[in-house]
Amino acid sequence: MDFESNGAMMEYCKSTGRTYCAFSIQQSSKLLGTVVLELFTDIAPATCANFIKYIKDGYQGTPLHRIVPNGWVQGGDIVDGSGKGDPGFVLPDETYSVKHDAPGVLGMATGGQPHTANTQFYISLSPLPFLDGKRVAFGRVLNKQSLENLLALQTLPTFQNERPVPDVVIASCHVIYNPNS
Repeated sequence: MDFESNGAMMEYCKSTGRTYCAFSIQQSSKLLGTVVLELFTDIAPATCANFIKYIKDGYQGTPLHRIVPNGWVQGGDIVDGSGKGDPGFVLPDETYSVKHDAPGVLGMATGGQPHTANTQFYISLSPLPFLDGKRVAFGRVLNKQSLENLLALQTLPTFQNERPVPDVVIASCHVIYNPNS
């Protein structure tokens, strides 16, 4: 989606009844852009509530610790930023109804087994149908510029473990619109 102005984007946000959030990403001191996300609060309310909790207090300053070209960008390890941090809880898989049929799908990363998601999330960089029925997708990148900002991350150098060099971090994050607050 493309919006002519922030006002037009806000009008759209208010018309859907869903929650919207954003995060800015940076590498070293260079701002790489902002990503605006639409959360499918009507489809996966508990998963969205968990994500919103960490948008408000938890994700800021954490790295996007994995970039898989033509795959996904992964972040949200609030424990140590390694991608292996365990916050001590798991979320049940709420729904598999949202398909991974386009770039920009937001989902919960897991430990490889059902019902092992916690705070880590991914955003697809291409269609990922092999995740359908295996990972809970609960949102999407809202606009063209946000998607372009994510797709540009694929060009960054990474270690063998797909971690960008130097780190790419969530510099700031916030809820843009929540119809329930």
